[in-house]
Order: sequence, then structure tokens, then C-alpha cells
Amino acid sequence: MASSTKEQQTSQLFAELKKTIDDYDDDGRSLEICDKLIKLNPQDQLALQCKVVTLIRLERYKDALTMIARQFRNSDIDLSYEKIYCYYRTNQLAPAMELLQELKSKNSSQDPSLLYLEAQLLYSQGQFERAVQVYESLLKSADKNSNIYDEIQVNLLAAKAGLLFSTDSTESANDKSELKESADLYEVAYNAASVYLARGNVKKAQEQLELAHKQCSDRSQGMSRAEQEEELAVISTQLGYTYQLQGRSKDAMNIYKQLLNSSDATVAAVASNNAVAIDQAKNVEQAAKHLKTATSKDAEAKLKNYQKRVIHMNESLLQLFTQKYSACRDQAQKLIDKYPDNDSLYLIVAGATFHQHKAARAVEELKKYAEKKPSSLAIRFATMQLQLLESQPAAALATLESYLASVKGDRSSYYKPALIALLVWLYEQTGQSEKAMETLDEASSMWKNDSSFAATAAPTSTVKQTAAFKLKAGRYQDAVVDYEQLVKADPSDAQAIAGLIAAYAHVDPKKAEQYGNALPAITLEHLDVDTLEKVVPGVKRSYVKKDPNGVHVKKPKAKKKRATLYPKNMDPTVQPDPERWIPKYERSTFRMKGKNKKALNKGPQGASVEGGGIGGTGSANIGGKNAAAATVAESSPEPTKEKTSTSTPVKPASGKNKKGKGKNRK
Repeated sequence: MASSTKEQQTSQLFAELKKTIDDYDDDGRSLEICDKLIKLNPQDQLALQCKVVTLIRLERYKDALTMIARQFRNSDIDLSYEKIYCYYRTNQLAPAMELLQELKSKNSSQDPSLLYLEAQLLYSQGQFERAVQVYESLLKSADKNSNIYDEIQVNLLAAKAGLLFSTDSTESANDKSELKESADLYEVAYNAASVYLARGNVKKAQEQLELAHKQCSDRSQGMSRAEQEEELAVISTQLGYTYQLQGRSKDAMNIYKQLLNSSDATVAAVASNNAVAIDQAKNVEQAAKHLKTATSKDAEAKLKNYQKRVIHMNESLLQLFTQKYSACRDQAQKLIDKYPDNDSLYLIVAGATFHQHKAARAVEELKKYAEKKPSSLAIRFATMQLQLLESQPAAALATLESYLASVKGDRSSYYKPALIALLVWLYEQTGQSEKAMETLDEASSMWKNDSSFAATAAPTSTVKQTAAFKLKAGRYQDAVVDYEQLVKADPSDAQAIAGLIAAYAHVDPKKAEQYGNALPAITLEHLDVDTLEKVVPGVKRSYVKKDPNGVHVKKPKAKKKRATLYPKNMDPTVQPDPERWIPKYERSTFRMKGKNKKALNKGPQGASVEGGGIGGTGSANIGGKNAAAATVAESSPEPTKEKTSTSTPVKPASGKNKKGKGKNRK
């Protein structure tokens, strides 16, 4: 009878558990029911499995892992998938991937749920290319009308964005794969915006982010207010980044300030880092505080590798700004060991060395880096910049020629207009004009005849530079050809027309005259012709003869009045104190402090005090009553009548004593 009652209770609890999950979706209540079931039968494997799943739904992943380890060690029920998922959510990626590979080797068939989990693990490990491949295979086999199809699409876009952000910027810009945008899912719009950002299409990214913000704000079903605010914070951070890229720094900073104290560690870290990038270390203390937030433990656990790289690189730059060169070099060197493909880190190390007034050593360091990465244009340009700062154009030319030799096979890289212009300028600086002309001719011929340069024709500035060189070297006919090309492209270009006239003046003067008529007229309205006629160029005005009949009045020279120099912190509108030159104790405003505040005068020891003696109270007048008058009479050369002193008598001290604060007070 007892066993039947126990079975009835168990069946009732399982029925209640099913109803709780299906109708109420109350995981807390489900956990209570699971505990009751386990209390009835501690060895009930189904109840234990239900509790593991409930703990996962409650995001108590560590508790779920502990329970799997204790209760399912020798069980027939395989909870490997749940264990992998718990490893993934607790950021234990290595054991998760190891267990996943073990599980895949046992199962010959490809389980979609297992593949989906594998793609998530690959994404978390930064293996974006493999993650994209797995998601694409899942997308092909998924039902387009199912919810899982939308989730795969969202994650596929996220993996593509991560791949583009982690690879070279040129590769990201060249990626033209079609993106599937959604009018309903804000996640799709957000991830599509991330892909557009990686490609450099900032305007399109801004449109998608604004759409995602609108969709997320309107979405209320199946989403709590707290979850909605978290999602909006992520979208706003990315939107602020697009504003920052477009030069709208104030709008971006307003967004970042609202997100600096976000509960999401990733959002706070990205907002803090981007705020530092806008401030450019104007407020060093504030920048250090922001970067401390960006490098917190919570942020480090959630940020992607390419995000961590940027944040730590900014930390090195802040140390460079604060002149902590040794710390800057050490941190940048550690980052180089971790991210050897990032050129900016090499420049930071060289910059720290250069700021220590060791330019030669900085150049040598960059040369060593260039040997490791011969195709790095950034490192070569930094080397040339330092060499030019040290007035070494020949060394800079050698550096550029070394780079061009390494990319000789790639004509699109070799014949870039900016590189050719720099090469020609360096040839001119080193006195190799003929070589400069040869380089320009070769490049011009390549830009005109090679079909691969049709989309990237030589810019107007380069053609003008070529024509000016030819004109200077006396190759007038060649200069005419280049200037005619410029005039045909833009008939209103006065500089090109002037150059064409100068070239035709040596070849065909009549044509030079014809083109001279095409030059815009010089406005003479603002000029005084009479004054100009009186002035002889290069001669002082006094040389011009003056009219003898005219009246010439000499203007008196205006004397320059020197500005009055006031003392520091002086207000000239306030009348200064007339007694400021006499000692303080002799001023009318002086009041004595302390016990001696009733003292009458100051002076040397032994000076006579009128009206009193030693005590200053009239009680011990040693000189007598008429001492002052007698002294005057004796020193006077003329007889005078004896008189009493007319000085004001000293008032004796008050008879009242101050109440003391001592022990004998009565």
C-alpha cells in the first residue's frame, strides 16, 4: 500500500512538473517539484535529469556540472551535451571542445544540435572562419519557417562580422558577399550592421543599427524590461561607434557617457575605450579610469580577442602619452608576441624609443620588424618618416625602394599613385631629376595602357606633378600632352591652362596666345591705379619725385604710449591703500592681538613714553609729573614759560580684571 502511494505521488509530481513547464514556464517552481521527486526516490534518474535541465534553464551552470559529476558518473543516461553546454556557458572552452570532439567521434551521424553547439564554441574561441562554415551548412539544412533558422542566420552574421574584424582591413573592404537583412528581427539588423562596419560601409551600418534600435524598442513579447534595456545598450554602443567614425564625436560621447556605468561588462568596456579614443588623453586621469573599467576581469572574460587587442593597445598609447616609455614598450612587446600580425603595435614600440631621443635605435628596430614583415607598408612608412625627421632623404629613398622591390610582382601595389608621387619627390630631394622623370613616364604609361588600372586612373595631382617636371626639365612637347589632358578633363582649371600656355610658349607661341585669351580676367576693382603708377617696384617710396608746387605737410609722428604695467593680481579699478608703505602696527586700522593689545607704541628699548612710565598705566611715573615739559625747556634756545605737557594723558588701565580660566578662579 505504501509503495502504491509513493508511485501515485511520483506520477502526480511528474504531471505537475509537465504542466508547470508547458503552461507557466516557471523554472523556480519546476526546481521545487524536482527536489520533491528526488526526496521520494533519490535514485530516480529521470527526476535527476529533470533537475539538471532545470538548473541549466535557471543559468546555474556550475550547480548543474556538479550534479552531473556526482549523480551520473556510472549512469546509463548520457548527459554529454548538457555538460558541453555548461562548460561553454562558464567559459571553459577547452574541455568543452575536447568533450565535443569525443562525442562526434562516437556518433557517425551529424546531429544538428551538436553542430550548432560546435559553431558556438568555435565562435567563442575566435575561430570565425570555421564557425561560418558550420553555420552555413546548418542554414542549408534548416527549415526556413522554423525559429532555429532565424537563430542560425543571426549567428552566421555575427561570425562573419567577427571574421572581417579580425582579418586585414583590405580583405574586409573587398568582401562583397550578399547579406540577408530582416525587417522583423533586431538581431539580424544588428549583426548585418556589424558586417557593414567591418567592410567600411558606415552609412549602411548606421541605417541598420537605427532599424535594430527601433525594432528592439517596439518588441515587448517574450522579453522583460531589463533584457530590453540590455539589448538597447549593446545597439546604442555600436551606434555611437558609427557616429565616431563619421566625425560626430559629440553625439558619440553623449551615448558613451550614458553607458559607462552599464551593468553589462562588455558594454561598459567598449564605451570606456571609445570615450578614451575621442578624448585623445586630454584628461589623463579620466582616461586611466576608463581603461581600468575596460580591462576589468568581467570584461576580459566576455570581450573578443580583437576587442581586447584594441583596448590593450590604447592602454600602451596612454602610457606613451604619460611618458611611461619603459612600461609602454614592455606592454606593446607582450602584445606583439600575442598579436604578431598587427602593425600598429610595432609602431608603438618604435614611438616609445623615439620619444626617449633615440631616433637611430627606433629606425633600427623598425628595420628589423620590416625584415619579418617585408610587405608591411605601415612599418616602411614609419621608418621613412623618422629618417626624414632626421634629415636623411637618401635613407628614406632606400627604404621606399626596398619596399617596392618586395612588391614588384604586384603591379597594383607597386604603381599606387601616392607611392609614385612620394618616390618622385624623394628622387628630387636627392638630386636625381632624370630618374624622377623616368619613374613618372613609366607610371603614366602603366596607368594609361594597363586595363587593371582603368578604375584607378592617375589622379589629377599626379598628372600635374608629371607635367610640371617635364616643363622644368625642358621637355615642352611632353608637357603640352599632359597639360592638354588636364584641360580637357577640366576646362576651368586655371592652373592647368597656365601650365599649357607656358609649355606652348616654347613650342607654338600662337596657340599659347589663343589659350591666354581663355584665362579668367583679373579683377582690378580693388586696385588704386594712381597709387600703383607712383610706386616703382623694388625702390623706396621716397625716390619718387614730388610735385614742387604742391603743399606737403609733415605729419607729426604719433608717440606710442606704453601700456602701464600693473603688479600681478592687481585690480586697477580699486583705489590702493594709502597707508600701504608704512608698517602695519603704525596704520590706523591696526588692532593689537593677545595680551599686549593695550600697548601704546612700538619702538626701541628705553624710548620715553609720553604720559607714563614703565607700566604704561601711570602707576610708576619715574620722570615725575612735569618731566616732558622740563625736557623741552632745557633743550630750547629761547626762554619759555614753564607749562605742563599738552599731550593727551594716558588713560590708566581699567580696574576690572578679566576673569581667568585657571584653577584658582573664584
